[in-house]
Amino acid sequence: MKKSPKATTSKKAAPAPKPKKATASASRAPRRAPKKTDESAPKTGEAPPPLPAILLEGDSAAQRKPSGPGQRFASPPSPPASPMPPPALPEAYGTGSLYLAARDPHWLYATWDLTRAQQNQYNGLSRDRHLVLRIYKGEAAGAPFSEIHLPPASRNWFAHVGMGNTAFLAVLGYYNQKGDWTLVTQSDPVTTPSDEISEDQSFRLETLPAELHLEDVRQLVQQVAPGNLPLLDALEALRAQGHPGLPTRQRISRGEWTPAQDTALARVLSMDDVRRIWVGSLEITELVRRHLVGAEGSAMPVGAAWSAGVSSLSSPYGGMSVPKSFWFNINAELIIYGATEPDAAVTIDGKRIQLRADGSFSFRFALPDGRFPLSVTATSADGDDSRLAHLDFQRATHYQGHVEKHPQDPKLKPPLAKHVA
Repeated sequence: MKKSPKATTSKKAAPAPKPKKATASASRAPRRAPKKTDESAPKTGEAPPPLPAILLEGDSAAQRKPSGPGQRFASPPSPPASPMPPPALPEAYGTGSLYLAARDPHWLYATWDLTRAQQNQYNGLSRDRHLVLRIYKGEAAGAPFSEIHLPPASRNWFAHVGMGNTAFLAVLGYYNQKGDWTLVTQSDPVTTPSDEISEDQSFRLETLPAELHLEDVRQLVQQVAPGNLPLLDALEALRAQGHPGLPTRQRISRGEWTPAQDTALARVLSMDDVRRIWVGSLEITELVRRHLVGAEGSAMPVGAAWSAGVSSLSSPYGGMSVPKSFWFNINAELIIYGATEPDAAVTIDGKRIQLRADGSFSFRFALPDGRFPLSVTATSADGDDSRLAHLDFQRATHYQGHVEKHPQDPKLKPPLAKHVA
């Protein structure tokens, strides 16, 4: 009986396979495809792999380090060139010039351009071992107005003259070993500004449209008019050229400052912008300053003399035309203010007044001579509580000499109940 190949194969496979045949048998076994796994995903409990260095590189190419046998002969990279510092100005140019300027009506400022070597040379030739500054009045002749012995290393000096509207010039020199005066350099003459108020009380007015700002006028004058020309003269020149936008000569008023203009200016500087609360003198001064600054773009006089009521806001030497004769104006105003519960009822002499949202109130009145009693009552909203204040104001003014009333807002009324708005 023949055995089947399958049985024979089974019978032969019964004994322990030899390593070689086992290997052959294993090689004949069907191969299975390896299970695909995501190798990029980190295993549980492991840190993520580092990012490739190329992803962290910048746009610029990395510099390759020198390598090989020539590495020891390679030159290091050159550092970036630093910007050159600006050239320093010399201490002096050695021109030997002497410059003189008037600081104010009483003081002069002198400075001279001598190098250190030049100044040391003159100091060595001097009997006193230093230079001398002479101030002459008018011209460099005769005895000097003043003579100042300078420190050896000084390059400038302030000289007191105490005279306004006077021409001076300076001379720099020294006394030689024999005591003779030796000139080094001389300045041009300068004139100190006047320290007195001008006797010319006339003024000129220039009217500008409201839409024409002073900055626009200044730029226009710089473009058209020659340099160092006064503003009013420049406007006259522009008007003569037919420049559009400037008012005609007929619209410009000239003459002395009239009481009507003073009153109109006082109205412009009135206290209408003040909130109806009490303000001090500093706040009032600040308000007037804001009026003056804010009026630059409106139709206002240019170069005019301001009212005497605001002349204290500027120095008398600020270019304003101030009357020479002495004068005195005075006036008085009254401000009543207070506060209570916002829902309370407040009356002044029986007239109900309107409270602000916070319960405050204030009223501003003129205060002429006379007596003005006022009763102010505050009543709670439920009517169970009432408070009363009797106010008694009196003004009795006595004048000695010529005293006038300072301009006042014409809208102000005496402190009476009928004038409570």
